[in-house]
Amino acid sequence: MPVDETTEVLLTQEGYELKTRELEDARRMLHEEIPQRLKIAKEHGGELRENKEFIDIQTEKEFYEAKVRQIEDLLDRAKIIDESQISTKQVGIGSWIKLKRTGSNEELKFELVSQAEVNLESNKISIDSPLGKALLGHKRGDDIELIAPKGRKITYKILEIRRG
Repeated sequence: MPVDETTEVLLTQEGYELKTRELEDARRMLHEEIPQRLKIAKEHGGELRENKEFIDIQTEKEFYEAKVRQIEDLLDRAKIIDESQISTKQVGIGSWIKLKRTGSNEELKFELVSQAEVNLESNKISIDSPLGKALLGHKRGDDIELIAPKGRKITYKILEIRRG
């Protein structure tokens, strides 16, 4: 689904700082490392059209140019979530949630974030994911139901809602 380029993007402070560092890294690659590598590839001589190393670095340069534009656009549209405004009474963006799967000892702990901040390794899932959508607006103690990909119903109880 295409994103409207005027749509505000909600980010946590941590997410904003992470995207800012990601932009700095991409700019460094684009303006420092890639030009040095291009210079070295040119020095190897021969026709540039036939210089595979040069062509590969040019392709990488185009990738980083697009990445810089994408992150700049995202940061231009970013609105940082005021952590003091994150409710601990009901689930919303920026909430850390602890769930327990009904009928088992399985517990899940994660933060609900915008799609721009999703990082499964850091337990950050999207508010637009099926679980995120099912949780929005619910309170501690509520049961929520999800339909698994094979049609099986899974029920979770919300044990905790807190701020980051």
